[in-house]
Amino acid sequence: MRRIIHPTQLPTLSGVRFIVLSSVVCFAAGFCSASNAADPLPSWYDGPSKKTVLDFVALVTDKNGKDYVEPADRIATFDNDGCCWIEKPLYIHLFANLDRFKELMEADPKLADRQPYKAIASKDLSFFMDLLEKGQLDTIVGDIFGVPFEGMSTDEFAKWNRNWLATWKHPRFKVGYRNLVYQPMVELIGYLRDNEFDVHLFTADEGAFLKLVATDLYGIPPSNVHGSSIKLRYEVNAGDPVLMRTADAKYLDNWDAKPRLIFQSIGKPSIFAAGNSNGDLHMLQWTAGQKTPSLALLIHHTDGDREYAYDKHTDKVMPLAREGGWTIVDMKNDWKEVFPPAK
Repeated sequence: MRRIIHPTQLPTLSGVRFIVLSSVVCFAAGFCSASNAADPLPSWYDGPSKKTVLDFVALVTDKNGKDYVEPADRIATFDNDGCCWIEKPLYIHLFANLDRFKELMEADPKLADRQPYKAIASKDLSFFMDLLEKGQLDTIVGDIFGVPFEGMSTDEFAKWNRNWLATWKHPRFKVGYRNLVYQPMVELIGYLRDNEFDVHLFTADEGAFLKLVATDLYGIPPSNVHGSSIKLRYEVNAGDPVLMRTADAKYLDNWDAKPRLIFQSIGKPSIFAAGNSNGDLHMLQWTAGQKTPSLALLIHHTDGDREYAYDKHTDKVMPLAREGGWTIVDMKNDWKEVFPPAK
């Protein structure tokens, strides 16, 4: 029998035993640090969602409990756009790529006469929608992620994007990317890592872009960041070995490709997964379907004042989450704060 953990099924006894045991150890040692006593999720309102997360972590880390999970198997996977940082009105990565397209067309206006430059210059979304309807996903990945940085080395790509990130501001909130992460999710990632979870990011964006900032934002090393990718070419230029970017797609990390990439990258499923859209459905479903204790977390964007309120691209995952008893986080009612304090 598989064990799906959700609010109505979490056994509280193990959680209580874990808390009592921790208290006894602290008392016996003659002290208990302020960090241990502090709320690990201060930006979350006390309620079912927060309790489910806390109880789940207590459950799988309780060495005396029957549902104890060894640290090596405490795998947690998170989507990024719309789950850990803002995705409206466009993905941050897409803002960067569009600015790169603009830069290239300003240097060579003739580029606007051919695709995909033409579609981007005229804001013709139908060009990409047609590719999507035809199932030409590799072409989309190559056109959006590969073309604007074709011929750059991986070091040049990193430098260009770091320079872009240093100055870019969100069109509505007028702040940079560091202030567009979700503070409750930053706390959650930190809490899991403090409890010996191996936390990974799986994004539909190009993984090479998110690798540049994941450690700064979430404390997650580049090796634990996975995403869509383009093919690289190995060259030796003037005696120096380099990796050069191409315009060819390698992998689109979305939908059922997420659990496949999780297994290819880690070799085992996650016991904790968080996402927010249909693109995360299969990752959440795979995690929830494990025989070991597991927790699937779906972020629901319900706060139009502090962030955005929308249900687009949740028509498949939301019914499945409700049917399966997954934890649905209501951004408006579950989070005290959405973004971190201004830096």
